[in-house]
Amino acid sequence: MMNHNIQEKKMLEKGKEALDIYLENFYVIDDNGGLIVGEEFWCRAEIFEIIIDACERTGEKRYYEVLDSMYQGFIAEYGDDWSRNEYNDDIMWMTIACTRAYFLTEDNKYLEQARKHFDIVYERAWNNELGGGLFWRTDNRTKNACINGPAVIAACLLAEATGDQAYMDKAVGIYQWLKENLFGTDGAVYDAYDLETGINEWASTYNQGTFIGAATKLYQYYKDETYLADAQLAADYTMNIMFSGKVINTEDSGNDLPGFKGILARWMGMFVRELDQNQYKAWLTLNAETAWSNRNSKGIMNTLWDTQTEDTFYTAWGCSAAVSLLFNCAY
Repeated sequence: MMNHNIQEKKMLEKGKEALDIYLENFYVIDDNGGLIVGEEFWCRAEIFEIIIDACERTGEKRYYEVLDSMYQGFIAEYGDDWSRNEYNDDIMWMTIACTRAYFLTEDNKYLEQARKHFDIVYERAWNNELGGGLFWRTDNRTKNACINGPAVIAACLLAEATGDQAYMDKAVGIYQWLKENLFGTDGAVYDAYDLETGINEWASTYNQGTFIGAATKLYQYYKDETYLADAQLAADYTMNIMFSGKVINTEDSGNDLPGFKGILARWMGMFVRELDQNQYKAWLTLNAETAWSNRNSKGIMNTLWDTQTEDTFYTAWGCSAAVSLLFNCAY
């Protein structure tokens, strides 16, 4: 046990060092609050979650100060009504972040924002086409894993925060649709169901991670072994089939993919820690140690964890994933 505790403490120290370097390079504060340079709504919400991770793991006041400042900066830019954003998943990510911030701070402003925006998204995105499920955008053309998985997590968190069973009922309904329509028998979480063209079977770390998180939260509430088995199947697929037990070294193109792995790390890490699923611990740790060993001269880790990070161009979003991983490997 002592050796494990020493290893975990060292990993947490790496996470703190990585986050401090990250903030030094990408975080700025102005009169309106804090912001991450070059990133927009949903990426900023997810980087905000990394600060929440740091607060949860360390309890250090300096990270709580960043939390408050980063939220102020978000509100200064986007206001307190995010319904103008056509992407339902964007709003759901900040809903999750705000609920988690409420648990940390007990500040009702976070819970009020979370409840309001979950309800907005559910009202405009859920309908009975394809038997249920949430639409990805307000054009109502596709029902994607990228909104349905996070919505289950958000609903579970809100149920915990408010005691309102209606949120758990929504979580179960969304999850049932997601499992029936976008979850393969091998554990792959498919990307989307298009009303015209059918299912896109592409799988990503983002969708694998949120499905694992959704199943974990439902298992914790209902103790139904089916949810646990679903999470294990999705985790097995991610580790053994998508990456053959090796280091994740993909999803580096475009504006969105480079940060996906940090989402997987958060929810798969929770699955391991809170449900004692230690069969995945060594693989997550392998990824974390490898990313750490491939820092550049500034100490930054880009999204290709098995490749040396260069000292040239990289984005805040792409470099956030490894920071999430280090905190979520701090068992």
